[in-house]
Amino acid sequence: MKVPGVILVLSLATNLILASFVFSQRHSTHSALSGSSAAHNPAVITSANLSADQSSTTASSEPESPASPGVMNGFQWSQLESAEYKEYIARLRAFGVPEKVIRDIIIADVTKLYRPRFAALRPPKKPKNPNFWETRNMGYYPDRDLTKEQREQIRALQKEQTELIKTLLGADVYEAMAQESGHQDWTERMYGPLSKETRDKISEMQQRFQEAQSEIYAKADGYIDQDTQAELAAERKKLRAELATVLTPEQLEEYELRSSETAQQMRWELSWFEPTEKEFRAIHAYKQAADEIQALLNPEVENTETVRAQIKALQEKQKELKTSFETALGAERTKEYQLANQWEYRSLLEGGISKEIVLQIPDIKSEAEKAASKLRNDKTLTKEQRTAALQELKKETMNTLSGMLGERRAKSYQSQGGYWLRNLSN
Repeated sequence: MKVPGVILVLSLATNLILASFVFSQRHSTHSALSGSSAAHNPAVITSANLSADQSSTTASSEPESPASPGVMNGFQWSQLESAEYKEYIARLRAFGVPEKVIRDIIIADVTKLYRPRFAALRPPKKPKNPNFWETRNMGYYPDRDLTKEQREQIRALQKEQTELIKTLLGADVYEAMAQESGHQDWTERMYGPLSKETRDKISEMQQRFQEAQSEIYAKADGYIDQDTQAELAAERKKLRAELATVLTPEQLEEYELRSSETAQQMRWELSWFEPTEKEFRAIHAYKQAADEIQALLNPEVENTETVRAQIKALQEKQKELKTSFETALGAERTKEYQLANQWEYRSLLEGGISKEIVLQIPDIKSEAEKAASKLRNDKTLTKEQRTAALQELKKETMNTLSGMLGERRAKSYQSQGGYWLRNLSN
């Protein structure tokens, strides 16, 4: 019956030891990082080194007071610390520290280790607009004042830090943390059944693409003009050609359905449409052809005979793909898809109005506009009669929408896409 009490005492003791560790770590230093070979050795831990005061106390023959940080019944956290990360982890495990706690300790320690190096690449600068009322020079890109070399050094440092953590805690450490946090495994959606070797190669290609894309955005400084769009399109084309060197045509198609910018945009646009796999594939093929045509129509692309031939071929392909996706969707679903691309209906759907109600509005709109057109062309009506009749038509239409959407929502709809309501009485 006393066993629970013993467990409670051991639990409290362990918590006190971990708490004393956190306190002692706040006083530790990272001096071994700069100017030493430790900065290049993934196995070396420098943040566990004691400060001068702690070292001198440890070296002293006099025992520390039981009230001193890091000490409990003769135990000192420095007994677990090591000048090497791997040895430090081994000691923590031998002491019985849970793996998740070890992971948190090491990641926090490595992050602290690299923080000064990142800071050195971002020297503090005075704001260009020190006064709160000044609005000039508010650049879109956060690292606009960094040089290209500094941005490259930051990316290299980020990669080095990530690789060190993976070396110490396992290549899947970040995936494990995401899973524990309840986040979806995005790698499965992005890569599907591809092997780890292929995934790693694609990841390297994506990294190069993202770095090139970041440089383009940095140069644009928030002004995305036609030149910028042409550069981005060129990089996307380059990435696709590189992916084709490690993926079969079928694998490339599957990858693009999962990861292309077209697919990502579609997942946002069609969030309420909820397409089936067959529908998504058909729409993606059509939109991808449209994106390719748009890239070739860019004024920055030289208008050569070859380019014109490519555009013509893509336009023919797009017509066929449109017919294919309309056949795949059917008349009703095609109507829903078309509504998904119109803001006046998207705003209602995203505001919580049911799809069944929203789908009725285009018919109401069509009938009301036909009635208004008929009244305007009725030569038997005087100007005053026509005006009164149109105003009455608008009132009846608004009453119908208010009954479906609610009065406040109907008024909001009139100013957020439902501009046709205003024109009924004109």
